[in-house]
Amino acid sequence: MTTPSHGPSRGEPLWELRRICKSFPGVRANNDISLRLQAGEIHGLLGENGCGKSTLIKILSGVNQPDSGQILHRGRAVVLSGPTAARSEGVATVFQEFSLIPQLTVAENIFMGRHPTRAGGLLVDWKRMAGATRDILQQLAIEIDPEARVADLSVAEQQLVEIAKALSQEAELLILDEPTTALGQEEIAILHGLLRSIRGRGVSILYISHRLDEVVELVDTITILKDGCVASRSGETRLDVGEIVGRMIGGGVREHYPKERNATAEVVLQARALRTAERVRDASFELRRGEVLGLGGVIGSGRTEIARAVFGADRLTGGELLLDGRPLRLRGPADAIRAGIALVPENRKYDGLFFNFNAGPNITMAHIGGVLSGPFFDHGKEDRAAAAYIRDLEITPLAAHKFVNLISGGNQQKVLIARWLFRDARIVILDEPTQGIDIGAKLAVYRLINALTRAGKSVLLISSDHNELIAMSDRIAIVQHGRITSVRPATEVTHTDLVSASGTVHSIDAAREAANDLRRVA
Repeated sequence: MTTPSHGPSRGEPLWELRRICKSFPGVRANNDISLRLQAGEIHGLLGENGCGKSTLIKILSGVNQPDSGQILHRGRAVVLSGPTAARSEGVATVFQEFSLIPQLTVAENIFMGRHPTRAGGLLVDWKRMAGATRDILQQLAIEIDPEARVADLSVAEQQLVEIAKALSQEAELLILDEPTTALGQEEIAILHGLLRSIRGRGVSILYISHRLDEVVELVDTITILKDGCVASRSGETRLDVGEIVGRMIGGGVREHYPKERNATAEVVLQARALRTAERVRDASFELRRGEVLGLGGVIGSGRTEIARAVFGADRLTGGELLLDGRPLRLRGPADAIRAGIALVPENRKYDGLFFNFNAGPNITMAHIGGVLSGPFFDHGKEDRAAAAYIRDLEITPLAAHKFVNLISGGNQQKVLIARWLFRDARIVILDEPTQGIDIGAKLAVYRLINALTRAGKSVLLISSDHNELIAMSDRIAIVQHGRITSVRPATEVTHTDLVSASGTVHSIDAAREAANDLRRVA
């Protein structure tokens, strides 16, 4: 059991929800939910996808209105008729989906709708806005230029800008919905330190995350939702991962990470001194049949770039790939797919899925030949193939006829994996496969990884969740500045090894090498 480092006072709550109910056509999202949020408290709101968390925080944010029930702020009943009304009551929300405008600068995004002015309010005071933005970012201990365009930032940097935007509003209630999904361990530690500091100033923080180890480390208390109802009220469940999982899914879980050992000695893929113009400097490794090889390192270390090189998405400027001992020439992803290599990308929404299609086309997209009858496309074959994977992978039946943007993140991830099962890929690259999905969906992904290796497939796994990476890998390759510095059995890799996998290569040398690579490409 984890004892919170800071205990909130238990007087009158700063915010209170009383018997909140909210229904949508065909579903009761919130059913008689009561919740008390104390000043100076970090309160974890947990539950599987579809349990009602998102609806509840949208009610607190003024996005949705409850059908019944009451919201109290400092003991006073309030009506949060819209986001503006919620902000006026001191509520700031960081939603899982970014609300940033990519074409604008960091400063413009943070102060959107409330730019500081001069000349009697006629002109925007750009200098003051940039200075205020710099102050906010310094609190987060990150270096981002206030004048940088958001579109030019990494996903992790955009997430931090989103958080900075909320913190700049001096809120009494800060709601964070999956704030660390795109962050690495060092960035998470910085954010958690900041949240503890904010808690010390009497702010109430409602924290939603699927990373349970992180939740146990940070929060003071938790409330667990299941099927739209409160399954465990604040103080009823210990801050213990095993107990939380049991409450969330309605039963005990024997093993949080159900790893199977299916690796053989047969080498199927060799990477020799890979180099690309996109950060990969000297990546060498071997992938064995039935093995899960983890790529460990911090965000920006080059893990994803190595995966893109193996998939043919980034062209090699040096080194070589060998498949079954024979040279593999990749002019692009189509060559990799033909060779039996698959990629489930980090950003499934923008790089993996076709949102204007249901599950069927998304599953068959990489193997159209599998749904042809002679020269003609056979919709019946596609429907039957999709139905089989929806059944076998326990994807929501709604995926058969709804666009994939309307199903949960866990179901979306299973649709992507089904695509490569249908293609019968031999090597599956999984880049952050459980990012932003709930514990039930994570366990489903782990079981799919086991099924792949059991069938003799090989998996290249990238994960910023260190517990997951160590538990689900057979071996781990440590990545630093695009180099693989060591490959060791996962049982011999520690959290310290992964967190410290940062800069042993001087940045000037790395920049010089990148420039040389660009000249070679040109």
